[in-house]
Amino acid sequence: MLTEIGLQNFKCFGDMVRVPLKGVNLFTGINGRGKSTVLQALLLMRQSLEYSRVTTQLTLNGSSVELGSFSDIKNSATSPSLPIQFIFVFAVGDASLKVHYYFKENPEDDLAADLSRMDTRMIINGESLGSTTLKREGRYFVIIDGVEVPASIEKFMISRIEESGKMKRIVDFLDTPPDFEKIHYVSANRIGPRDFYPRQSTFEFPNVGARGEYTANILSLSKKKQQTVTEILVEDDSAPHTVLGQTEAWLGKIFNGGKIEIKNVDANIVVMQLNSERTASVYKPLNVGFGYSYALPIIVSGLIATKGEMLIVENPEAHLHPYAQSHIARFLAQVSKNGVQVVIESHSDHILNGLRVAVNKQILDAEDL
Repeated sequence: MLTEIGLQNFKCFGDMVRVPLKGVNLFTGINGRGKSTVLQALLLMRQSLEYSRVTTQLTLNGSSVELGSFSDIKNSATSPSLPIQFIFVFAVGDASLKVHYYFKENPEDDLAADLSRMDTRMIINGESLGSTTLKREGRYFVIIDGVEVPASIEKFMISRIEESGKMKRIVDFLDTPPDFEKIHYVSANRIGPRDFYPRQSTFEFPNVGARGEYTANILSLSKKKQQTVTEILVEDDSAPHTVLGQTEAWLGKIFNGGKIEIKNVDANIVVMQLNSERTASVYKPLNVGFGYSYALPIIVSGLIATKGEMLIVENPEAHLHPYAQSHIARFLAQVSKNGVQVVIESHSDHILNGLRVAVNKQILDAEDL
């Protein structure tokens, strides 16, 4: 789990700012103070890996965010020679892994930032151990000099080598954090109701897309819609314990009624119809209401996310009645109990209070919020 983000010289943050994270995280407050900026650091890492797994560049415009040029993201109050810095701290068993990235301007491409330096440190029993980062066949490794490693994180050690008579261990980053690719992201700018949706090829990392544009595709895939959800996410025990069955159940809970019907009408088109009542009839999404289409990507993302992944949701309250807002907050709290780290950006007191109620009802531990 990601336990801390540090940012320096990035957009509104000139000096280093450190943001602690837990299982469920709510970013709220007045506009223009950096809530989205913190999330964008994660999303930049995500889309850069989508562009190329072995890239040494930060891709500033992609599937998650479009931030313009390097000059748009560099803090204007600091010296142009100072790099943008990202720090990510992960819990790894009983230890912590700190990864520090330094980005500088790419003189040949102002729509990207070059990775000029990357430092890693393993923190074990409070001791920070300097390390060297290697890159081999597109995979990042960190070498830690002769250190006793707790048994709880021994599984992360994949090999040992002799060098200059000194034992070293190699930690493989591929099977441990940072795994920025596995971030589900639902932006504030969702596509809303549509009469039909173009069919898309299946992604290596199934997700609904930043705007919810692949939600209907996810629900149309036999393997994905029939995927069994964990018990903590079962809202209606009488409904099928599948992604599609519990999507309907959560829609029914949040909106006091809900039904989904998905059809592949030809090779390239998916049609989704909804119902806001507990009857068999279904209608075009435009005739049901914007709230359903705005909440649906959040629900599907939460149900398909698996342990160790992250779900980022912006403005889950959009187009929702206060009753629905509080229940979608409860849903996100339950998603976190499934081992998914949840990050929410919201201006709604109903989302805030919904999380407080989740603590009160012991759905969520106060220490995890």
